[in-house]
Amino acid sequence: MRFVVYADDNLRQAALMSGDVDIIEYVPWQSMNAVESDPRLRLDAVEGPFMCVLFNASKPPFNDPRVRRAVAHAVKRDDIVKAAFFGRGKALEGVPITQGTPWYDDALAHGWNYDPARAKALLAEAGFANGIQATMLATAQYGMHKDTAEVVQQYLAAVGIQCELKLPDWPTRVNMGGRGQYDLAIHGLASDSNDPDGLTAYLDTSLSANYVRSFGLQAPRTKAAMDRGRAEFDLAKRVEIYKEMQRAALEEVPMAGLAWRQQGFGMDRSVKGFSNLPGALTTSSGGTLEETWFG
Repeated sequence: MRFVVYADDNLRQAALMSGDVDIIEYVPWQSMNAVESDPRLRLDAVEGPFMCVLFNASKPPFNDPRVRRAVAHAVKRDDIVKAAFFGRGKALEGVPITQGTPWYDDALAHGWNYDPARAKALLAEAGFANGIQATMLATAQYGMHKDTAEVVQQYLAAVGIQCELKLPDWPTRVNMGGRGQYDLAIHGLASDSNDPDGLTAYLDTSLSANYVRSFGLQAPRTKAAMDRGRAEFDLAKRVEIYKEMQRAALEEVPMAGLAWRQQGFGMDRSVKGFSNLPGALTTSSGGTLEETWFG
């Protein structure tokens, strides 16, 4: 078995289409239709990774959960799915709980629905009726981050939050995120598992500063529910605990979900045994190469 690293999406996609390789990961969203329509190829795509807004809550104004909720209600997420992922995803209006798992609750899943009037009211209640000036950190190195940030910027401006985009390369973005050198940040994540505990790295605000989490933010009710869920083994009780966690997170907003995105593997139809694992587990799909054969 031979692995090849390509410099960009276009080269990786061209290698698959030309038959130079048997399988690729991260099929570009704009190329998924081409893979599906090629009779020689097969696309295996699942929704699991997601995009979100992170906050610097070590200082005003995003230390106020009302302002964070305003951000969460201000964005029309379907436009992110269209602009950044060519329709290959869906809106994420709540805590990123994988649909089809026992912990998913459709009502809670839309707790941050698009409601600009509600966003403006929350800003006024928090004392920011005249608007907010902020920086938004993303990266130009990955189109999905840049495109997501531009959509969010437009919708926040419509409710009075004016954001200056910062789009450095990825290593710089990581460094700035870990240091809290932003007001808002756009990030792409995947849970460690399809169990809600897999979100610990992103929702446990007691953990040390890291670019994958909001900076300086305290969400004690969300964390307490996560802790209880981790210690409970009865499924019915865990379902109720994690619903409580979702309700707490909708109010405390340790992060604001934006969009689920499809993650796809493209392969020759002669490839057998490989599986794109469901939901958050897609990032571990390489493990099934042990059971894959080619040709």
